[in-house]
Amino acid sequence: MNISDMTDEMRLIADSAFEFTTGSGGLARARAVRDKWPHFDKETWEQIADLGWLGVAVPEKSQGLGLGVRAVCTLLESVSRKLLPEPLVPALASAAFLADAGAAEARGLLADLMEGRKLVVMCAARASGSFPLRLANVPDCHSGATVLVAQGEGNQFDVRAIVPGGDGCAIRSAACVDGSTLSEIVVQQQEWSRAVRVAAGMQAQQAWEKACDMMLLGDSAYLVGLMDAALQMAIDYMKMRKQFNTPIGAFQALQHRAATAHIDVVASRALVVEACRAFDTPSRARAACAAKARASAAALRVTKECIQFHGAIGFADEHDIGLFLRRAMAVASRQGGEMAQKLRYGAL
Repeated sequence: MNISDMTDEMRLIADSAFEFTTGSGGLARARAVRDKWPHFDKETWEQIADLGWLGVAVPEKSQGLGLGVRAVCTLLESVSRKLLPEPLVPALASAAFLADAGAAEARGLLADLMEGRKLVVMCAARASGSFPLRLANVPDCHSGATVLVAQGEGNQFDVRAIVPGGDGCAIRSAACVDGSTLSEIVVQQQEWSRAVRVAAGMQAQQAWEKACDMMLLGDSAYLVGLMDAALQMAIDYMKMRKQFNTPIGAFQALQHRAATAHIDVVASRALVVEACRAFDTPSRARAACAAKARASAAALRVTKECIQFHGAIGFADEHDIGLFLRRAMAVASRQGGEMAQKLRYGAL
């Protein structure tokens, strides 16, 4: 994250993440994979695992890097500048949860995730009601992925690892505007009964809620990097594009609008940083909600403004600036956008 108190480890993570996303194809790859299914490369996912990114938030005693949520947000802000399509946010949160769960089944699944053998994603929405269980709006899921599904409260809290696609667990997916997916998963009772239980009880519920807040922060950091990169692209364009033999960036009206967009980026980043500092305090959930609410609204404002800065070419699919708006629309809505997070904040 572009903050003055970034540690050497965080700078190393940020630099290596940016170099990797640039070297692996950057925006050209993000454009190329958006119409594929799944919308990311298995080979790239294995390279990400080899880099150790999936263990950033996992304690060293569980074979992770143990760098915490600040490092997670630093990583995600960096990779979002090139719109990395791989589902890092739910995978990082899943790894943190599995490490906290501590059960033997969780440790085995964590090892598979960190080594790139399996894609494991959390379904933040808790299953409720009678069977069949219906889980809506599960991001970045496909047949073959392992989905962590939670049900119950307190001592009855139960998390199981479900693999959608079989007779007992149907999955129906729809493409979002950026090429990512949201899925509805229907779990039959027999599938739930034979699924592997990875955690249970009050302690598991606390770990689950903490991981869900990490996903909120991860998406917020991703949005910060995304809108910052979009604004920089727009500023570079305004320095080059001329009207009346003058770069349009010299026009005061556009300068004011760019300054307002920059304030949105900086304010959103500041809330993410504060939420990271509050992550191990009782105000964790409220801070995560505030960060996600601000980042969701700001990312949509900034990316829309950047398209306006580009003029007519900004509306053409051939220009990369539109990729940022599409990605912002998809990520901003995950686990609820601005209004949903404000409502949750008020209820906490």
